[in-house]
Amino acid sequence: MLFLPSGKRLWIVVGKDNEYWTDPDLGFCSCKDFYFTTLSGGDECYHLKSVRKAIEENRFTTIKFADSEYVGYLQAIAEDNVNLLGRS
Repeated sequence: MLFLPSGKRLWIVVGKDNEYWTDPDLGFCSCKDFYFTTLSGGDECYHLKSVRKAIEENRFTTIKFADSEYVGYLQAIAEDNVNLLGRS
């Protein structure tokens, strides 16, 4: 996702069950594996590896949004993540 005119980016990976937000520059993913494995010193999650590979191979789709939509989208991501992490 590309927000204009600022140029802010969000990298979204559609997984088997959910969509995940990743930031390859920060080495972050919103999936459970990131929280429970990567942050504990384990390997990067599949989603983050996939984004890095897609960028390297220039194989991704860019969807453009207005900057005014950025905060609302981040709020929705945060709410989704709270719900996902609360599931067993």
